[in-house]
Amino acid sequence: MDLSKLHLHWGTFSHKNKKYRSYSLASAYRENGKNRKKIEVPLGKLSDEEVSRWRTFLKAIKKPDFILTSFEDICVEKHYSYLDVAAANAVWEELGLDRVFGSDGKRLVGIAPIARILTINRCIDPASKSKTPEWFRETAMPWMLGVNPKEINPSRIFRELGAIESYKDAIAKYLFDNYLNFDADSMKSLFYDLSSVSFEGGKCELMKWGHCKGGYENHVVLALVVNKAGLPFYWEVLPGCTADSTTIVWLLDRLKNKFDLKELKKITFIFDRGMVSDNNLDILEENDIKYISAMDKNQIENITGIDFSMFCDLQSENIDSQLDKLLEFKKINENTFAREIKVEGNRRSILCFNPQLFKDQRKAREKAIVSFQVFVKNQNAELLAAKRSREKKTTYSKLKKRLEKINVSSFIDVKLTALRVRRKENGTNREIRTYQGELVVDDEAKRLSGSRDGFWLLVTNHSEKTSRGFKVETKDAIAPYREKEIIEEAFKNLKSFVEIEPVFVWTEEHVKAHYTICVLSYLINRKLILRLHSNTGKESKEIVAHEKFFEELSKCKLDYIEVENIGQKKFNMTKVTDSQRDLLGRVGLSNLASREIVEKANGNPGYV
Repeated sequence: MDLSKLHLHWGTFSHKNKKYRSYSLASAYRENGKNRKKIEVPLGKLSDEEVSRWRTFLKAIKKPDFILTSFEDICVEKHYSYLDVAAANAVWEELGLDRVFGSDGKRLVGIAPIARILTINRCIDPASKSKTPEWFRETAMPWMLGVNPKEINPSRIFRELGAIESYKDAIAKYLFDNYLNFDADSMKSLFYDLSSVSFEGGKCELMKWGHCKGGYENHVVLALVVNKAGLPFYWEVLPGCTADSTTIVWLLDRLKNKFDLKELKKITFIFDRGMVSDNNLDILEENDIKYISAMDKNQIENITGIDFSMFCDLQSENIDSQLDKLLEFKKINENTFAREIKVEGNRRSILCFNPQLFKDQRKAREKAIVSFQVFVKNQNAELLAAKRSREKKTTYSKLKKRLEKINVSSFIDVKLTALRVRRKENGTNREIRTYQGELVVDDEAKRLSGSRDGFWLLVTNHSEKTSRGFKVETKDAIAPYREKEIIEEAFKNLKSFVEIEPVFVWTEEHVKAHYTICVLSYLINRKLILRLHSNTGKESKEIVAHEKFFEELSKCKLDYIEVENIGQKKFNMTKVTDSQRDLLGRVGLSNLASREIVEKANGNPGYV
C-alpha cells in the first residue's frame, strides 16, 4: 500500500439519535469517467487532536524527503556561518570584482576566489592569513563559490598575495570607471589623506622606525582616496616616515598615469592642511586640477592682512552675542561664518570662523594650562626628593619641551629657583643642589594667543567668476572641506573593524596586498552602511552600522543535521527571523533568505 496516495476521509453515522463522524484512509481512482474512492484503512471515531495528527502525517509523507523520527533522534552535528558571509559575498558579486582578474591559467583555485575569501574574512571575522583557511572551512562559502575547502591552505593564500596585488591598479581603474558610470555625482569631490599602521617584529623594506600617528613605532604610511560617498578608488602603501606634504606631487603623477586626465579635471580634490605648500598648490594649478584645502593657522595673519588682535576679547560664554564683531563675515550655517579675502592668480582665500571651534580651542588652552601646572607640581616633588644634584639647563629644558608640546610656550615660561638640600648617605650629611619651578604667565601674550581661536583659512583654485560673483559660491567652496571627515571615518573603519593593524606579513608585495584586501573589505562595509542609512526598516531600524548588521545576520547558519534513528545526514538553514528579513530587505538582498544554499549543500555534501 502506497501511503503517500491516501487521504483522510470521513462520513457520518447515528447512534441513539446522535450523529458521529467516522474516519478512514481512502484512495482515489477513476471508474467509467467518474471519481471514486476506496476505503483502505478504517479508523473509526477520532478526537480533534488525532485528526490533526493524521492530516499532518499524510501531508508530510507526500514529500520526497519524508522520514519518521523524534526530537531525541535529531541533532545538529555542525554549524556553518551563512547569512552574514552571504551578504558580504553578494556585495562582492554586485560590484563585479571577479571580472577584474584575468585568466587563471592552470590554477586549481583562481585568484578571484582567493581575493574574495580574504576580503570577506576581514569583513566578518578578521584573521591572520594563515588562519583564513580554517575560517573558510567553518563557513558556507565552499558551496557558494564551488571551492573545495581542502584546496584552501596557508601556502596557497601566501602564494597568491603577490598575484592579487598585481591587479591593484586594474581594480582601482575598474572602481573609478564604475563610480563615474553609475554615480557620477559622487565623483565631483575626492578626499585624500594619509595614515599609518604598525608592525609586530620582523623586517620590511617599507617599514621605518619613527614618529607616526600612533607615536614612535615601526610603521608604513597608507595613502587613500575616497569619493563623496566614502567609497575608495585608489590606495597605496608608502615607506614609513613619508612626509604628508611630499605626497601630493606623487599622487598627481600616479593619477595622471592611471586615469583619464579629462575626468580628473572635472574633480575637486580635498586634502588636509598638512599637505599644503606653495609648491604643491602651484603644481595642481599648472595641471588644471581643482583643489580645496586649508592653510596652517600660523599663516592666517600674513595671508589675510587682518589684525586679529581685535578678536582677543571674544569670550566663550557669550560668543553668540559677540558675532557682530565679525565685520564683513556672512553666516553660512550655524557653525560657519565666512569672508572672501582675495584671489591671487588662480588661488582664492576664504576666511572662516567657527563658534564651536572657538569654544573648543579656548577650553583646550585652559585645560593645557591646568595640565602643565600639575606637571610642574609633580616635577617639583621629584626635584625635592632628588638624591643627586640637578643641572639647571637640563631641568629647564625638560619643562620647556613640555610647554612646547602643549602649545602654551608663547605666553608661559618657568622660573627655576635653586635649593640646597641636605642628604644623609652612609652616615654622613652632604649637600645637593636642586630646583623648584614656578609658572610665569604673560597675561597680555596669553590674551593675544587666543586672537585666532575659531578661525581657519580655506584655500582653493575655484576662482572663476561670473557676472554675479564667484562661479562656485562661498558656501559651496566651504562645504566639501567640512565633509572631509568621511575619509577620517574610512581610516577609522580600516583600523577598528577591518583590523588592518598590526601587520604580520613582511615582503613589500604582501604588505601591499594586505592593504588592498583591507580596502576592498572597507568598500563592502561602506556599501552596506549606505544602504542601511537609506532604508530605515521596521524590525531592525536601530541597526545602522555594519558591525551590528553582520552580528544580527550571523545567527542564521547552514546547519548539518543528523537523524540518528535512520542514520541520515542533511543540511538545513536556521530559521530566518523577522529582524533578519527586514535587514536583508533594507540592503536589497532578500533573496539570501531562500533555501538555495541548502539545495547546493545537499547536492554536494563532500565539503563537510
